[in-house]
Amino acid sequence: MAENVREEYPEGGELIIGTVDSIFRQGAFISLDEYGNKRGMLHLSEISPKWVRNIRDYVREGQKVVLVVLKVNPSRGHIDLSLRRVTDAQRKEKLQEVKQKQRSKKLLELLAKELKLSAEEMVSIKMEVENKFDSLYAGLEAVASDSSNMDKLDITKEWKPPFLELIQNSIKTPLVDITGYVSLRCFEEDGIERIRESLKKIKDYDPEHNIDVAYVSAPLYRITVVAKDYKSAERLLRNSAEESITYLNRYNGSGEFYRKLADTVEK
Repeated sequence: MAENVREEYPEGGELIIGTVDSIFRQGAFISLDEYGNKRGMLHLSEISPKWVRNIRDYVREGQKVVLVVLKVNPSRGHIDLSLRRVTDAQRKEKLQEVKQKQRSKKLLELLAKELKLSAEEMVSIKMEVENKFDSLYAGLEAVASDSSNMDKLDITKEWKPPFLELIQNSIKTPLVDITGYVSLRCFEEDGIERIRESLKKIKDYDPEHNIDVAYVSAPLYRITVVAKDYKSAERLLRNSAEESITYLNRYNGSGEFYRKLADTVEK
């Protein structure tokens, strides 16, 4: 597949990936990787907020850098860039975005090789995924976390099983963890044992997920849930707490769920 480069010019404020072409006394010329290798200029004053004694202490020929576009003049072919105005968080986010694009491209190439697909067929798959989701990688990640998302894609039926297998073997979706609190009370003779059983209801609520319970201070316990997405984690957190409280109610006990620790003080 051809590289995903654009013929248009970048916009002011846009983050781009560039390769340092050449360095001169007042700055450096940068080749814009995502824009057909159009050239931009990084002026000396935009390299660092500190005084730059030697440009090569900050950039060197052949180096990949993340920059922000300051000004663009398409009629003259001028693109002004800045390195010093890019934050660490922006740099990491842009590099992650590029990494995801490269990974997505590689997966499509592997699928094309396995199924002997033409370039046109690969482009049609790429466009279908991008049309259904925010981006190609977002679509692949959505399928990896929930295989039913493959059914949303209007692609040849025979392509779906190998495509799904390739995605699930290649993309591991990050897990999320959230925390909530439950207050449990039982004043029966065997109240302590009933509370232990109610806590066990939380831990054993869904064996396929990691649900942990820890003592905070009487009568408060912390619940931590690890799941594939926040929606699932929230559901597990609340449902497991409700299961515990329902159990305790049957033995003249009581309980209350709190999403945040501050809520236990407010109530």
